[in-house]
Amino acid sequence: MHSLAPPDVYQHVIVRGLPYDRGLSHGYQVKDKILRNIAYYKQPGKLVPLHLAAKIIRECYIPGLRKYWPSGLEEMRGVAAGAGVDLEDIVMLNARYDLSHFHTSPAEPKGTIDDASGCNGVTTNGFSSAAPPECTSAIFLSEATCNGHVFTAQNWDMSHRLYTEDSVIYLEVHPDPSENIPSMFIVTEAGQLCRSGINSAGLGLTANSLQSSMDEGPVPVAENSGLTSAYPEIPPCSALRRLFLEQSNFADGLKRIARTPRHVSSNIMVSTAENIGLCLEVTPKTIFRVSISSSSTPPYLIHSNHFQTPQFLAQSEVFDTYGGGSSWYRGDRLEAGVKQKACRGALTDSDIINAFQDHAGYPHSLCEHTTEGHKKIGASVNNEVGPYSGPTSTVCCVLYNLSKRSVRTQENI
Repeated sequence: MHSLAPPDVYQHVIVRGLPYDRGLSHGYQVKDKILRNIAYYKQPGKLVPLHLAAKIIRECYIPGLRKYWPSGLEEMRGVAAGAGVDLEDIVMLNARYDLSHFHTSPAEPKGTIDDASGCNGVTTNGFSSAAPPECTSAIFLSEATCNGHVFTAQNWDMSHRLYTEDSVIYLEVHPDPSENIPSMFIVTEAGQLCRSGINSAGLGLTANSLQSSMDEGPVPVAENSGLTSAYPEIPPCSALRRLFLEQSNFADGLKRIARTPRHVSSNIMVSTAENIGLCLEVTPKTIFRVSISSSSTPPYLIHSNHFQTPQFLAQSEVFDTYGGGSSWYRGDRLEAGVKQKACRGALTDSDIINAFQDHAGYPHSLCEHTTEGHKKIGASVNNEVGPYSGPTSTVCCVLYNLSKRSVRTQENI
């Protein structure tokens, strides 16, 4: 695989070997960026309170990683050693999505999670009213493109600080041959093991934030006839993404997503150079899906940050708790930019990138921009909460060519 990423913007980090050795190299190469990310997410209000986050990391996420992705836990140990920080800090970075999708009641005492009221102190969707637009993704089958190649692409919308503080990395992973794992190219935050990516077997993945009525903090379950309680073993949902990319076979990747537990919702777009794409609206209990393959009309899938699969819309058990905003039009704007050429098999990679640069609805457009002095609705100047508080922007547009196993990126478009 090769990258067309400009070398003077986000750092290209190449790691090789067994999990711990890969992590050690990752942590050593971008130590300063990792320290910045840790310091940011440890600020009050960015995630759940630190004492609660520490308890969930220690008693839920680490056991979950050990059970469902032990090599990932070992790689995180390496990252921690290379950066000179605690393992729990690296797990926190890899769980920042999960830890930002709920928070505790303002009245929660500074004790254990069990001391707080209501759902063991957790109020579901605590950040939903202030949650940002976070990503628009697409899959384009070979029938849509002029060269017959399969693409998956994404605008990654996130806190503008990731761009201004240079905290994004291009992570190129070459596992030890004994692991029988394909090589991967991943766009992510420094210290994290996966955000979106492609592997040398031609599998691609992007992800989008979703919020549902099923999302909640991990809840301890009773053991020993109710005498004790313990957290369920659940890894951060970023594990689902990386576990998919560690597979050489598309079906095996789907099994890893379906069989790995989670406690918050997310959308995962998965595709293969063999001309198949799936949109997976993943909730803690159910996965709603829509698929495309050769001869599908239209020959593409597009998704933003609200539930939209027919399966989801036809049921009433799970509710979408997205608070409204640009997600309701970003997907339509992207489709307007690609539909005509895609339906006659004429799309180029530049056409796709150009479509992602749409500015209708500026600054909260498909290509999102921060504006000087702009403050989010519902977030006061002195009391902003969540990892997305403050300015947000499209920190990276990434186009994965699954057929060629190549990557094209454009930063802060």
